[in-house]
Amino acid sequence: MHKIWTVDDIKLVIDEIASRWNYPCNIKIEISKRATKRMGAFFYKRNGNNIIPIKFVFAYTLINGSYSKEVVREVIIHEYLHYYCDLSTNKSNGHNKFFKKCCLASGISDNTTFKYFNEENNNKKYKYKIYCSKCRKLVCVHVRKDATIRKVSSYISKCCNARLYCDNLM
Repeated sequence: MHKIWTVDDIKLVIDEIASRWNYPCNIKIEISKRATKRMGAFFYKRNGNNIIPIKFVFAYTLINGSYSKEVVREVIIHEYLHYYCDLSTNKSNGHNKFFKKCCLASGISDNTTFKYFNEENNNKKYKYKIYCSKCRKLVCVHVRKDATIRKVSSYISKCCNARLYCDNLM
């Protein structure tokens, strides 16, 4: 079990990175128990050609002690950089070259997706685990049986070009 983060802890990380970029940030921070697919988000609205920041939202599963301090900090910094890039250019940058350059300058990955594996949460969430039949490596996971059947019957593994199998499909 890792550290359980509070809104104040998140604010400290945002203040730290904001001082490094010399671009202060004082918007609302929310924790969402409903967020499952994304770990963090920066919300804004448009007013003509201007971007008006609304809030940061972070997933409860990110801050509840399931992930290490480094992973949580990276997500917080990633979301702050969306804030910085969008407001400094006055347009939505998404994950473009400018955003990725800012990520690297801040010392975090420029990946656009959350790729940190949490075994404890994974075992609860996914019922069907699909493996390579040759090397027994975990290839992917699914919640639904129909998606699992389709994957096993229609695809082969990238690692060994072998058939896929799921041991609890029957």
